[in-house]
Amino acid sequence: MTPPPAVICVKEVRPHGDCTLVVLCGEIDIHTAPGVIEFLDGLTYANDTDLLIDLRPVGFMDCAGVRLLNRARARSSSRHGRLRLICTGRATLHLLHHPRLRLGYEILSELPAPVPPQAAA
Repeated sequence: MTPPPAVICVKEVRPHGDCTLVVLCGEIDIHTAPGVIEFLDGLTYANDTDLLIDLRPVGFMDCAGVRLLNRARARSSSRHGRLRLICTGRATLHLLHHPRLRLGYEILSELPAPVPPQAAA
């Protein structure tokens, strides 16, 4: 039995300080994106969800990947959260910085130090 695409492309999910780190890997395209979208929708269901998506292990990403990132960002921000990306891959960065797309992602080159979650008042 073959695992669903999200299992293939989602390498790791864990808390990282005050946010959730999601490490994606492999190829993010029209075939794998629906499973990743479903997975990220589950993570962005709650309010104040800050996602840090690590794209460094991604070997290929096309516009389907951009679409899923846009959806995750929209869902996070509509619930008072945010989305940040970690990316160093030349082709992926080229896509994310394409001038006609005007995506405006916050893109980091490395995993930032975790910020401790604030205690409930």
